[in-house]
Amino acid sequence: MKYACIDIGGTSIKYAMLTEHGQILMQDQIPTNVEKDGSGDIPRKIAAIVCDLQDECGKAEGVAVCSPGLIDAERGEVIFAGANFPGYSGMKLREEIEALTNLPCTVENDVNAAGLGESWLGAGKGARSAFCVFVGTGIGGALVLDGKLVHGASAAAGEIGFLPLAAGSLEEMASVTALLKKTGAATGEEVFKQAGNGDEKALAALEDMARKIACGLAGICCIVNPEVLIMGGAVMSQQEFFEPRLDKYLREMLPPALLTNTRIAFAQLGTAAGFTGALRHFLQKHK
Repeated sequence: MKYACIDIGGTSIKYAMLTEHGQILMQDQIPTNVEKDGSGDIPRKIAAIVCDLQDECGKAEGVAVCSPGLIDAERGEVIFAGANFPGYSGMKLREEIEALTNLPCTVENDVNAAGLGESWLGAGKGARSAFCVFVGTGIGGALVLDGKLVHGASAAAGEIGFLPLAAGSLEEMASVTALLKKTGAATGEEVFKQAGNGDEKALAALEDMARKIACGLAGICCIVNPEVLIMGGAVMSQQEFFEPRLDKYLREMLPPALLTNTRIAFAQLGTAAGFTGALRHFLQKHK
C-alpha cells in the first residue's frame, strides 16, 4: 500500500509517495508561497500534490501531513501558528484535505513528525525511548516512548526551546539565530568556516552553544532518562564538532548513573524525516 506524505514548511512543501514500510517511491517539492497565496490556499495545494502523486505512483490509501504550528493531532487542526503563516491558526486542515481528496488524512506537528520519523527508521531505530532535539532558527523537540509521540496536556510536550536557562530560554541562548547574533555571521556554515580558520570569537560562540545545548539535554535526561538523544537540524551536520562536546558537558553536569544507558545520536533521515514521521503517525492512527 502507498501513502501520500506531505511536509509543509515556510519556504517549501516537501512531498513523497511512501510505502507502508517507509520506502520512498517518488519525492519532490513546491514553493509554499504563503506571502503570495495566503495560508488558506494550503489545502488546495496539498490536494493538487496528492493528485500528482497518484498520477505517477497509483492510488494512495491516505494522506499523511506534518505542519508548523501547535497542532491538535487528534482533530487534525491548527491550534496556533506564528506570523509566518497568517490566517493559519484555527484551520481544520484534516477536514479540508479529506473533503478535497476523498482520502483519510492525519496531521501532526512538523517537529514531532521528524522526531517520530527518526525514532522509527532513523537514528533512534530500535530504541524504546527517544528525545529528539532539532536546532535551527529556533529549537524544537519531540518525545517518543514505545514508538509513540507524547503530546502532553496541551499538545506542547517536548517544547525544549522554552526551557529557561540563567540568562534566557534555551532557544534564545543556543539556537542558530543566537549563534549568528553573537558572531555577526550570516549563516551557521560561515561560523564553522571562521572557526576552522582559527577565529577565536567563532570558536568561543560555538563552544558556548554546545554547552548550553548540553544544559537542555541534561534536563531531558533527568526527567525522561531516554535511551537515545537524537540531535537534528542543519547545524548538527557538524557531528564531529558537537558530539564530543555534548558528551563531555553532559558528563560534567550529571552523575554517571543518569547516563549509563543513554547515547547521543545524530539524525539520519535529513529532509525525509518529516514526511516519514507523518506516515508513521498515520499508520498508528489507522491500523
